[in-house]
Amino acid sequence: MPFLDAETTRQLGLDAIWARIKPESSLGRTRLRKIEAFRPEEWSELENELDRLEHLSTLLRDDAKKADNLRFLLGSVRDISGSLQRSTQRVTLDDMEFYEIKKLLAIVEKIHSELVTLGWTFCLDTPLDLCEECREALGRGQGGHTSFYVADAYDEKLAQIRTERVRLESVLATFRASVDSVLVRTAGRVLSMDGDITVSTSDQEVIAALDDIAELCRKQETATFVTFQLREDERIQDVKSRLSQVREEEEERKQQVRIELSAFVATFAPRLLTTLDQLSYLDVLLAKATFANEIDGIRPQLSEGARMHVVEGRHLLVEEEVRQAGHDYTSLSLEISRGVTLITGPNMGGKTVSLKTIGLLTAMAQYGLLVPARFMEFQPRQFIRAHLAEATIPKGLSAYAGEVVFLRDVIGRSDEAGLILVDEIAHGTNPVEGAGVARAVIEHLSQKQTMTVITTHYPSLARCEGVYHLRVKGLDPDCLKKVQASSLQRCMDYRLEEAEPSKPLRSDAAAVAEALGLDSTIVQRAKELLAPSTTEEKRDPTNG
Repeated sequence: MPFLDAETTRQLGLDAIWARIKPESSLGRTRLRKIEAFRPEEWSELENELDRLEHLSTLLRDDAKKADNLRFLLGSVRDISGSLQRSTQRVTLDDMEFYEIKKLLAIVEKIHSELVTLGWTFCLDTPLDLCEECREALGRGQGGHTSFYVADAYDEKLAQIRTERVRLESVLATFRASVDSVLVRTAGRVLSMDGDITVSTSDQEVIAALDDIAELCRKQETATFVTFQLREDERIQDVKSRLSQVREEEEERKQQVRIELSAFVATFAPRLLTTLDQLSYLDVLLAKATFANEIDGIRPQLSEGARMHVVEGRHLLVEEEVRQAGHDYTSLSLEISRGVTLITGPNMGGKTVSLKTIGLLTAMAQYGLLVPARFMEFQPRQFIRAHLAEATIPKGLSAYAGEVVFLRDVIGRSDEAGLILVDEIAHGTNPVEGAGVARAVIEHLSQKQTMTVITTHYPSLARCEGVYHLRVKGLDPDCLKKVQASSLQRCMDYRLEEAEPSKPLRSDAAAVAEALGLDSTIVQRAKELLAPSTTEEKRDPTNG
């Protein structure tokens, strides 16, 4: 079972978190898409990642712009892994591929220097490999230029061939220039790139003059124009023939250089691929540090015990939504451990948000992110699975059947140190039967290694042996008397508090009904019916 599945990722809002972390390079973005969570057995690696990220984010917090040049350099990095892999398969690289490798090595040197200057060499486990021999080979005979071409310095015979080519091209250029000079005087024009010139038949004087030039001959005649072309004597034809041969020889020699250079690059391919991996890691690390400061993130602490302690944890997406609506956001503080934690409270009391926050903070921490909280301590989990209000129901199943499928799967792994989040357990069926199923599930999970958090409206579930019970503080009765129906949420205290086992579950249903103006006799009768001393034990289908 993977650490997270797509459905849990969506429900917790983690996909939206990833969208806010923005590496500069395609390599970094690819790495982020494939990122894996640290598992419990990777404890030390997670500790190192969090330490490194915390250190970098602190430095950026002091001066965010100090990383601008590094970001620019990382944004210039291109993924050349395909070319490197081709070289190891004895495929001959082309000049553009050699240029990209040479350019990468120049960027690597600049990034290395930047890390040293900033004092950020701690960002990588090992220094960047500059592969100086490879860079030198790709720059041979090129005068320090950033571009790449097969220079004479690669092959002595190539240099000789090029000298001969230049001489032959000069002969042809001189011949053509001599004809052009005559044409300029005669027609005010020069030969086209194809070595011809076209004149209108109405310009008989120019046509006659062109006929007198020995180096030209008529190529095509129509009623409207006459085209002349160069007349090449035997000497010029020999030069052109020899030039064609020399150019073929030059290309053969250049290709041989490319073959040898590709083989040389192949010997550096593993080192260069490692460098690409380091650059993608550095890019993601910098993006994570930037994001951490944007959310005022803190380093989560790892716990040896099977517990989670969160102080003022925030679900970023819910927080934004609440603040945009003009309301105050209530952060989450709680401490839970292995077994089952039950959260009860009124509708709209934030129970689902509590589950989302627990899941999101745990996921972020195990992916090596700083978390939006004042404090967090947790033991890494093997997996996280959530079935919340917005869970997608498998096709052809009812809401209850979909939940049972979910419970079946997670219970099968409940002996592992996982995190299971269930919203309103068994609420999609008959309340009497649902309460019975929910209690059986809780009794089973309370004996397991996994950490389970469940929300419910079933009162008897809080009395299950071994269950830790938290409840939403709920509505403020005094506030209810002062607000309109549209402002009820302003009276809700979303904080969680430990519920005393001896005390009955608190219900806000009658208070809400009274605040909204329901007939007072009905409200009073409801309060009597809801009184725990009169009916709770009788109404509870799972009690005794």
